[in-house]
Amino acid sequence: MQVTRDAIADIWGERTPYVGEGAWPVRVDQRALANPDGWVQSACVLCSNGCALDIAVKDGRIVGVRGREQDAVNRGRLGPKGLHGWEANNSRDRLTMPLTKSGGALQQASWNDAMSLIVERTKEIWDRATASAIGFYTSGQLMLEEYYTLAVIGKAGLGTPHMDGNTRLWPALRSPVPAQSCRQGQSQDGNTTVTKAARTPLTSSA
Repeated sequence: MQVTRDAIADIWGERTPYVGEGAWPVRVDQRALANPDGWVQSACVLCSNGCALDIAVKDGRIVGVRGREQDAVNRGRLGPKGLHGWEANNSRDRLTMPLTKSGGALQQASWNDAMSLIVERTKEIWDRATASAIGFYTSGQLMLEEYYTLAVIGKAGLGTPHMDGNTRLWPALRSPVPAQSCRQGQSQDGNTTVTKAARTPLTSSA
């Protein structure tokens, strides 16, 4: 097992103060629960930063991750989600097939049957209460093309005005003055946005 820190007890890890443009400090965070057969380059998608990481693979399964020190976004750092989120992939409770409810109980279904049920129920709601009765609340971890497809389905296809996601809700919950929070927190950890942030006048509304 190769673990640099406990990101549950120590959420952000050792501070690495920003010391100037072009001199970003490196700190490689790693959590691997077995010695891997190899590493696969990737990126964390559990928040909007997109921190670069390597995925440890053993016997075709994820066994860990480590930050990529040469990446300009995170310089090796990973947040608690990045370090621990992959463990859900190996959970015994992880769904690998759709479940539909019949007679009050969940039962395994094929993808075709599950999608057909979604289409059927959506049409029923549309016919009974119009598109305004349909809403989307989505993840913040989709890719650009997936968000576009979702918008086409929701807006152009179904015609619903009710579309939202935690990409908007999550930042709203962080701080009443997120701009200052960004400058203070990221400048101390060497995030690459700090140089632009330091040159940008701080504005906020009370």
